[in-house]
Amino acid sequence: MKIWKDIVQYSTAVASLVSGIVLSFCQYFSSGDLSSGVLGYVGQTLVYAASIFGVAMYWNGKYNQSANIWNNRYNELKRMVENGEPVDMDTDSSESRR
Repeated sequence: MKIWKDIVQYSTAVASLVSGIVLSFCQYFSSGDLSSGVLGYVGQTLVYAASIFGVAMYWNGKYNQSANIWNNRYNELKRMVENGEPVDMDTDSSESRR
């Protein structure tokens, strides 16, 4: 399900960018300048695409960062249990060694 959400987000962002570029080229080559409405539309398409790509990258980065922290903590606790060391579940592993 997540892959479909990503496909829809990215495809609408790319379609929005393409529509803004096509509209600005059509306006420029037909009249020789760009009206404020076209520039406003292109600006909105850029904001939309940037928000889709930026939010996706931010959340993916935060998810990967937190997943790495939890995996590191899990692996350290697993190693401590296998070695018979005392395990303190309430504190960070660096604090339990001091």
